[in-house]
Amino acid sequence: MHARARRLFVPILLGLLILPAGQALPFGKNKINYNSFDWQIYKSPHFDVYYYPAEEGRLEQVVSYAESAYVKLSQAFDHEIKVRIPLVFYKTHGEFEQTNILLEFIPEYVGAFAEPFENRVVLPVDRPPDLLYELITHELTHVFEYSILYEGSLGRALRSNTPLWLMEGLAEHMADAKSPLNEMVIRDAVVHNIIPPIHKVNVQSFLTYRFGQAAFDFISEKYGQEGIRNFLWEYRKVLLGNNLDKPIKEAFGVEPDEFDREFRRWLEKKYLGLYLENKEPEDYGKQIGFKKEGIHTFSPTLSPSGDLVASLTNRYEDLDVVIFSAKDGEKIRNITKGYTNKYQYIVAAAFDGKNDLSWSPEGDRIAFFARRENERILFVYDALKGKLLKKISIPGVDVEESPAFSPDGKSILFSGNAGGVVDIFRYDFETGKVSHVTQDDFYDSNPAWSPDGKSIIFNRRIDQYEKIFMVDASDPGRLTQLTFGESSDIEPSFSRDGKTLYYSSDLGKDRIFNIYSLSLTDGEIRQCTNLIGAAFNPQEVASQDGKTTLAFTAYDKGAFHLFRMELGDPVAVIKPGEQSQEPPEIEAFEPPLKLTLDEKEKSQYSKLKWHAESSPSVLVGVANDGTVLTNAQIILSDLLGDHRIFMNFQSVSTFSNIDIQYWNLKHRWQYGYRGLDFRNFYTLGTSAGAFRLRQATRTTGLSAQASYPFSLYYRVEGSAGVYERSLNRPITQLINTSSGAFIVTDFVTFKENLAYFTGTLSGDTVRFKEFGPYQGHGFDFTVAYAPLVQGDGKPFIEYYSDFRTYGRLTKRSLFAWRFNSAVSNSSGFAGLDGSTIFSFGGYNQLRGYDFREFFGNRIAYSNLELRFPLIDEIRFPFGAIRMLRGFLFLDVGAGWFQGSRFYDPKTGGADVNFQGLQLLQDDPSAPNGVAIIPRSFECWDSGNSMLGDCRASYGLGFAWYLGPFELTWTWAKRLQNSIVVAVDTDANGIANSYIRIPDPFFDSSVQTSFYIGRSF
Repeated sequence: MHARARRLFVPILLGLLILPAGQALPFGKNKINYNSFDWQIYKSPHFDVYYYPAEEGRLEQVVSYAESAYVKLSQAFDHEIKVRIPLVFYKTHGEFEQTNILLEFIPEYVGAFAEPFENRVVLPVDRPPDLLYELITHELTHVFEYSILYEGSLGRALRSNTPLWLMEGLAEHMADAKSPLNEMVIRDAVVHNIIPPIHKVNVQSFLTYRFGQAAFDFISEKYGQEGIRNFLWEYRKVLLGNNLDKPIKEAFGVEPDEFDREFRRWLEKKYLGLYLENKEPEDYGKQIGFKKEGIHTFSPTLSPSGDLVASLTNRYEDLDVVIFSAKDGEKIRNITKGYTNKYQYIVAAAFDGKNDLSWSPEGDRIAFFARRENERILFVYDALKGKLLKKISIPGVDVEESPAFSPDGKSILFSGNAGGVVDIFRYDFETGKVSHVTQDDFYDSNPAWSPDGKSIIFNRRIDQYEKIFMVDASDPGRLTQLTFGESSDIEPSFSRDGKTLYYSSDLGKDRIFNIYSLSLTDGEIRQCTNLIGAAFNPQEVASQDGKTTLAFTAYDKGAFHLFRMELGDPVAVIKPGEQSQEPPEIEAFEPPLKLTLDEKEKSQYSKLKWHAESSPSVLVGVANDGTVLTNAQIILSDLLGDHRIFMNFQSVSTFSNIDIQYWNLKHRWQYGYRGLDFRNFYTLGTSAGAFRLRQATRTTGLSAQASYPFSLYYRVEGSAGVYERSLNRPITQLINTSSGAFIVTDFVTFKENLAYFTGTLSGDTVRFKEFGPYQGHGFDFTVAYAPLVQGDGKPFIEYYSDFRTYGRLTKRSLFAWRFNSAVSNSSGFAGLDGSTIFSFGGYNQLRGYDFREFFGNRIAYSNLELRFPLIDEIRFPFGAIRMLRGFLFLDVGAGWFQGSRFYDPKTGGADVNFQGLQLLQDDPSAPNGVAIIPRSFECWDSGNSMLGDCRASYGLGFAWYLGPFELTWTWAKRLQNSIVVAVDTDANGIANSYIRIPDPFFDSSVQTSFYIGRSF
């Protein structure tokens, strides 16, 4: 995989503004290091190979493969890499997924990657030798692409947007990755006329890889390797403009449209003849299951009676196990419906020619493997009720797949990786014991039982081909090979009487997977289908009228579909004497070069060398009052990514912040250090609204921090630090004058040095789609304690909460709810001389009000949204508006002080009497234009059945993307609130009593606002 020069955006523009100083980042899922690696380095002629002791036995193999691939590519491109290439390899894919070279999660379908910043190649080695050499060649091709196209310039790498078909297609071509499954995809696309102009393809999909590979196969055949080199060098000239027309014309001497026509004719000549000779799956039987275009239904397993078939399908967003009628394909039930945190996803190895599901002989259970945390778990579900019965962890074995219940239902077979080699294993449900069925250096898969339980069949990789073997279940040493020759014969299953095997094979010159049968009595092989696409997973259905019927999966029109067919006359019959026989000795795969290790070139990895891990990312936002928010981030890393420095430079209007963190990510326990200089503010207005005043805070300090993940979803964090801060706090004072005594509010700057300790519980189960969060919840609950070291304030304790939940309604609409609060309690009078002051308002926090209009040492706000799609894309010559979505919202919130003290930020006009009542907190002569007297906070006015000191709004909004920016326009209407007025005043104007009335200056108009920033 080509790891693009990527920009990492950390969503902290507004979130960090009220986070405690010790909390590093908002919630998110946890990438966990389950293993600690003791890294060593081996220096070969062109590589610095990074490995750990557990895989030292594979070092010579990896070095030989890498150097062989280097020589091949260097000669092909007539190019030498000027720097040494770091090659980091892991024993298994599960360990590879833990790499810190990429901070992003690495899915199972990503086999390896190369990145352009340090030219690192990172991969697991748990695959057959020929496929491992292919993988190394593929990734090393990317390093040559980086060297040729970017010329060692980080700037060129960051500014380029090289098409995926070019990067991945050339890598696949150079690796000679011509598997029948790859051919199947491009052949189906050609036959069904879904070939776009290759020079205009730049979407990321499996088909793009295949188009790209086919394009370079065409170039190589027509123009030779020199044509490929010329094209790369010509493309390098226009790299930053990404103008493919010019390099096509210069390298091949034809216009781009003519190149597309020649490429299309080449593909049609290669594949269209099969359209006349071969058949569609409908020619053999009836499609059952879901028939909607683009919906995959595959990996069938039959109930013991044969009346029902369970299959995997992507019909319901996630991959699910759905049961259909084997007769007419009617859906019976989805046994894994709905979103779940029991597992992350169901393992689907069908695309690699493996079985995925198994139905128990009693008919009451269905088993499959699913990914949870760092392992695959065997899940056993009730086939009738869809209830989870068992989840079984299998320690010591990785990459488990292809479960197969025994005929007595007491055990289950599966394939798995133990010590770097894939064997067949057996799990006993009663004892929990795991035992080997096969144990050797071959790669085995797809186990299946004979109906009588005496024999086990499975696939074994011989050289480059998958062959069918049979073993005695009671004596695994008695092994028999059943199929031979230069073909892969996969996914074998027994007939219901145990006399015949059904399987899928790419036998023949066109290497197309079709359904075959093998008679175990006379050895006769029959070809049952002759498809254009491919056929897999044959399973015999119970006979109703004496005719043999199979259920199978067919690849057709870009998707896998489930079919049922009655076996008729065979397409071809191969008698035992006509069948290929395996040569007497199997030749193991060997690379072109075989190197011997030099022990003097081994050393310990210890010296850290820092480099910029990505380009400086810049995120810009605009609040609804025009306040500009920016965040720039620079990430430094060592070569293995275990040590990271994050530098964030943030500004809100004229207030700038610096936050620098070091993190050691090498172990499950992660720790680091943090230094920050952080400025914040809250906003006040005069009672007449004539001007606004920002009251500022500043915090500077150092801290140590640590994080421990319990699981993928939940973790605990803690920090301890020392901080210096200054804070403008509102102070109520009694002023004695010749005219009498007055209570006024002024702002006093407090300066203090304090120790600061935090503890956080964080969780995140949120799932995302292209438009944002879609399902699940996320939260941070933090407690912070600050004993005073010295200064003007008092010790304080703080509580922070941020909870968000998302519930899907349809595929692209959902409800979103957020609750956010911050509380700071001090031992000083009413908390006003020790606590932290927070602020919020406007933006997407409380729409219809001003940015940071509400403040206090207690704040809370909540948002409820109904989000729905409107327009996917509007294209313009200069760009496009993407994902235009609408939302209805209801916001509510308030800010107040300890002791229920409330400063009304804005209550109306001048100091006047209103219907004989004096408005409290409405004196423009008060210092700084704030209220004279803080009153008692009352959220809800029960007497008037309306909001009191809380504020709320509702309305409609639209959000869309323009480039990387999310733009939002809202129309908000405020909910009526009341204010406090004084009645029965004495001669000095001192009120004897107070009442609440609806705010006479309430603004009932629609408040429109525009802001730039991400939705919560």
